[in-house]
Amino acid sequence: MSEAILPQAQVAHAMPGRARLRVADRRGDAAYFASVSKGLSAIAGVRAVEVAPLTGSVLIQHSGPLARIGVAAQEARLFVVGEAPHAAREAPAVSIDPKAVAALALFAAALWQMSKESVLPPAITLLWYASRLGGVWSLDGDGGNGD
Repeated sequence: MSEAILPQAQVAHAMPGRARLRVADRRGDAAYFASVSKGLSAIAGVRAVEVAPLTGSVLIQHSGPLARIGVAAQEARLFVVGEAPHAAREAPAVSIDPKAVAALALFAAALWQMSKESVLPPAITLLWYASRLGGVWSLDGDGGNGD
């Protein structure tokens, strides 16, 4: 078996003494993961190995550097440890309508005025402006925002 066809294992999570690898190419292959469990258990420094063929996951509890275990796994023809692809998380695009923000601010100010029992004229005026800016209704009867 040449190194070019060894399965690629990605480090999904690693911390001192514990690492989770994903072998996506062999997911579901119970025989392969049984051989990985047996092969990794024979490597010096590996304390315990748990495999989950259904998910393609290998959990290794070890002492010493993970890189040394990766080299030993490659020499044992189990897999090649590669870098996990770093998927950049992009914030979803949010479009904020300035008129809606202004309308909400005016509405909040109207509620504040009402809490101070200043309903006429401050609260009513603020509600009027908020409803016009928010497009609730208009004087010309078209239901638009009065532009």
